[in-house]
Formats: sequence, C-alpha cells, structure tokens
Amino acid sequence: MTMASSNTPIPVDDGFNEYESSLKRQKSTTSKVWDEMTKLECENKNELKAQCNHCKTIFSAKSSSGTSHLRRHLNSCLKKVNKDITQYTIATQPSPEGVPSIKNYKFDADECRKAISTFLVCGKHSFRTVEEPDFRYMMRIASPNFKNISRHTVARDVLMYYAKERDHVKEELPKAPGLICLTSDNWNLEHTNDEYICITAHWVDKDWKLQKRIIRFRALFPPYDGLNIAGELVLCLSQWGIDKKIFSITLDNASYNDVMISCFKNRFRANRAILCDGAFFQVRCCAHILNLIVTAGLELADDVVCKIRNGIRYIRKSGIRRKRFYDVADKSFHLNVTKKLRQDVCVRWNSTYLMLESSLYYKDVLDYWGQRDKDYQMFAVSNEEWSNVAILCKFLKVFYDVTCFFSGSNYPTANLYFRGVWKVHKVLLDKVKGPYSFLTPMVKQMQEKFNKYWAEYSLILSCAATLDPRYKLNYAQYCFNTIYGIHASDFVETILSNLRLLFDEYVKKSKSTSSSLAGSSNVSDKNPVDSGLDEHNDNSADFGGYFDESDDYKRYLNESSTRSEKSQLDIYLEEPELELNSQIDVLDYWSKSSVRYNELSLLARYLLAIPISTVASESAFSMGKKVITPLRSSLKPKTVQAVVCLDDWMRAKGFSAEIGCKKDDDDDDDDEDDEDDDVSSVAF
Repeated sequence: MTMASSNTPIPVDDGFNEYESSLKRQKSTTSKVWDEMTKLECENKNELKAQCNHCKTIFSAKSSSGTSHLRRHLNSCLKKVNKDITQYTIATQPSPEGVPSIKNYKFDADECRKAISTFLVCGKHSFRTVEEPDFRYMMRIASPNFKNISRHTVARDVLMYYAKERDHVKEELPKAPGLICLTSDNWNLEHTNDEYICITAHWVDKDWKLQKRIIRFRALFPPYDGLNIAGELVLCLSQWGIDKKIFSITLDNASYNDVMISCFKNRFRANRAILCDGAFFQVRCCAHILNLIVTAGLELADDVVCKIRNGIRYIRKSGIRRKRFYDVADKSFHLNVTKKLRQDVCVRWNSTYLMLESSLYYKDVLDYWGQRDKDYQMFAVSNEEWSNVAILCKFLKVFYDVTCFFSGSNYPTANLYFRGVWKVHKVLLDKVKGPYSFLTPMVKQMQEKFNKYWAEYSLILSCAATLDPRYKLNYAQYCFNTIYGIHASDFVETILSNLRLLFDEYVKKSKSTSSSLAGSSNVSDKNPVDSGLDEHNDNSADFGGYFDESDDYKRYLNESSTRSEKSQLDIYLEEPELELNSQIDVLDYWSKSSVRYNELSLLARYLLAIPISTVASESAFSMGKKVITPLRSSLKPKTVQAVVCLDDWMRAKGFSAEIGCKKDDDDDDDDEDDEDDDVSSVAF
C-alpha cells in the first residue's frame, strides 16, 4: 500500500473555499440579438446554430463568430415588420407629455431566480417552498414564462450568490480605511447540540459611516476550548485578508475567551500587527456584565417578583380570563389596553423589568382582580410590596436604559461607555446609603459584581469617550469627582496618559515609512550657510576653545520647540465642549473635523468603531434559530453560513429598506406618523 502523493490536493471544508464550485456555471447569453433569435441544438455538440424568429433563416452561432452577423440580419430582415405586443408593457410612470409610455419587456430567468433566492434568504423560508403547489401557482400567474425549479436548484443558487457577494465583501474589507474591530460569540443549538461561532467585523468607512458584516457563522468541531476557537479566528481572518488590520475584539466573560485572547495576542505580536502590545486589544461585553450585576441583585427580590410573575401567568393562561381582565381595565379603570401585561423570561432580567413595569400600570386592576378571584388571591400583592416594586422599577430603569444604549450595533457605542458605567456606579453608591432598607442587601450584592468587573474603568473605552466632543476630559473629571473626591485627578491623568500613548504610537506607525525616506534625505542635504561656516571659521568666536557648545545649543532649541509645539490632541482637548445632552452624530463631527485634525480623526475612526457589546454577533443566533429549525436541522454547515451571511450583507446594502420603502397599494390609510428613530445622534 503506497501513501498518497503530498502534492495531491485535499478538499477541506474550511468555510471559504468550499463555495468555489458554485461559481463554475455556464455563462448566460447577454446579447440583445437573442431576444429575436433562437439557439438550435445540433448533433455535433461543437457546432451551434441560430434561427431568426421572423424569417426562420438559420445561421452559425459559434462563440468565435460573435453576434455581429446576426445583428446585421435582424436590421435587414424583411419579415421583421410587426412587433410582438406580448414583449411590451405599459410603464407605471407616464411620459412628460402625460401619455403612458410603452417599453420593451423580456422575462429574465436568472433575475427571477435571484429574486426567489433573496425571498427565501431574507424571509428565512425553507428551500422546499419553491416546490409547494401554491408557490408555483403564484409564479405562473405572475409570469407565464417562469419554469419551475427544485429545492436543490435554489440551494445551489443561494450558494452561488453567497460566493459572489462574499468576493465583493472580501475586496471591501482590506480596503477599509484604518483598522477593523471584531465581535465574537458562541451559541449551542439545542436540537442538534452543535456549537456555532459567529464573528462580525466592524469598521468606519471612508464616508464616516459605521459598517458591520458577519464574516463567519460556522459549527465548531470539539473540543470547544480557547485553543480551538483561537485557531478558528486566525483561519477566518487570514482567509478574509484582514489578519494585520485588527484593532480590538469584543467578547463575553466566558473563561475560555481568556485562553483564546492569550493565543491571539501572541500571534499578533509576532506579526507586529497590534497596537500598544495588545494592552487595549480585548474588550469585555458591557451588556453581559450589566446582566451579571442586575441578576445578582434580583435574586434577593425573588419573593415579590415570583408573585407577580405567577399572577400574570395565571391571567394570561386562559383566553376568557385574559379578555375579562382587559375589559375591566378598559371599562372600569379607563386604561389603554393596547399596552399588555408582559410575561418575563427568567434568564433575561430586562424582560423581568418590563414585566414589573407593566404590572405597575395595571396595579389597580390586579388588586381588583384579587378581591374577586379566589384562585388569584395567592398571587395578590400587598400595598407595601407594591411600593417596593415601584421603587425597584425606578432603580432598575437606569440599568435598563444603559443596557439599551450599550446594545446598539448600528451607531457608535464606545463613546457612550464612560457615561453609562458612571451612571450605574453612581446609582449603586447612592442607593446603598439611601432610605430604602429593602434595597440595601440587593445593592451590596450588585456592588460586589460591579467591583469585580468595573472597579477600574476600561481605559480604551474611556479614551473613546474623551473623543466625544460633548465629554472630553472635563466630563471625566466631573464624574470621578463625584465618586473619588480629591483622588479624581489620578484617574483622569491615567486616561490622558493612555490616550497620548495611543495617539503617539499611531502617529509613529503612520509616519514610519515617510520618516525613513525623510531621514535619508536629511543626511545628504546640507545647509549652505552651515557649509560656509564650516569652511570659513577663522572669524568664529570660540572664546579660548575650552568646548564648542553650538551642537548642544541646537539640540536645546529643538527640544524647546518640540515642547512648545502642541499636538492635535492638545488643541482638541483645549477647545470648549459641546452641550452635554446635545443630539449629535459623533462620526459626522469627526468627518467634518478631519481636515483640521487629520491624525487625531484617524485615531477616532479606530476607537469609535469598537463595539462595547457582542449583540451584533448574538443577534445572528436569533436569526440562526429561524434558519436551523427542527425541520431543517439537516442543512449543511456551508448552507447555513451562506444563508445567515447573505441575509446580513443584503440588509447592510439597504435591501430591506429599499423594498420596504415602497408602500403597498392598500396601505394608503396607514398612520403616517410612524418613523424610525435616529440612532446616529443617540444620547442619554
């Protein structure tokens, strides 16, 4: 038995190259002559013929012959007199004269199949949808020329479109100005017990718009430890060609992530592709830390929370009870019943907060219900407990609001970190000394978690907050004064020194190439005045020749000028701040300031692209649940990745917004006041 040759290529399911076969498809004919010509099949496969649809004349149709002779025939064809009205449609927009125009129409099978793939991917529909009789009936009515396709064909189409779009993203990422930030998270699929990893790239493009793309959504091979995950990350970044463009990575607090980051840093240090020796490389997910803090406190308020939770479950469980409850709320208490009682998910504290908030809204109705329903009386809440719930809700609202701001992925969040963490820190310090004794043990429990993760504010994210023109260093000074008093200046100085370190290292790296060229030219160039002094120094006054201090004096002048010259960072910090609660787009500010602060603005581009939560990757898992349902659990890993990534990329290109902005014919009476929030100008 002989061993296989080492030169024999081994097919590897690496999540990247396995899609190449999908691109090797027959090229479609694009010349307009084929609108009026038909290809004929010949016995000899190397010989192709074309027949005129008008006069039925047959011509050669070899690819080497081109289509010029076919076009010349069509221009002079005697039987080409009447136009086929079936190939024309009336345009939806009238001509400038007000007369509806007629335009040529040709059914494009490729575009139709691409539209079907888009429908399946963005709607998370099963590929088997195209084989359903209702779908085929709809397509036949919409276009009689449509030919039915199978689920296998549409699956191949999705892989092909994914491969094409992936190549576009692969060209875009290395050309991104500056460095790229990552978020990564893992997810266990219950009904298959597979472990998936999602990696998302974040950057600020040349137009100063925040961009994000999912670049990996794959099932991992066991063991699911830090070394294996680090290898998956390294492979992914090298395949996308961005392994030397990474600025930071945001992760949750899983223990294996520490091992993974250690391996990651070592590799990046070897390639010299990391700033400040990786001191600011890892960012811990702030939303995850807030979840740990609040969950630790809510454990001590479990009694009253369980009462409300079970009472709401009792009312919502029966359709008759639910209808009677809202009828009473509407007719007897005149409440707006469009706001419903909410049931929480025990493992998500924010849903518990929303449940308590909705219960306070229906407090009087719940008390009324408890007086008349014997089965509900075991869930009845006393007046004192209601008062405590109201205080607890007001306390938790700070955490809820901060979590909502931290969880954004379509606007910068790094600049919001400092203010959000300070608000949490301040409310914990205030409540632990406050008048509400029932809150004290809960707050102490939460303080322990806070000190574990945020005793020292993240330096890299504090630097990002300094580059928000509403905050700068004065806001940090104010916040630290309220907490640490006379020691506040030490914390501010730490932030400033680290910001200077980042700025200086960035400037040094950005000028490394140009400085080497400039250095070589400075050595060869010689000041003609200096040359004259060297050659004719008879009249120089050396005052005894004890020592020549001229060189030392030049160095002194250079050092003095360097000390007196202010950097762009110093000039920026000296300017007055903007109004604290002003609604600004921080990226738009730096876009307009990039001419004045050309170097500092590039550092701002890096820092403001840092996501402070892993929500961008976690949201892909919510989409993954719709893609890998129990009925679709046999999908291949490459198909799952193609569907999830393609959906994300199409949304990033504005596909959903483009389709959604076209109002349906029967939507004229819809409320016109519904508008999307402007998240780009977010502020607390």
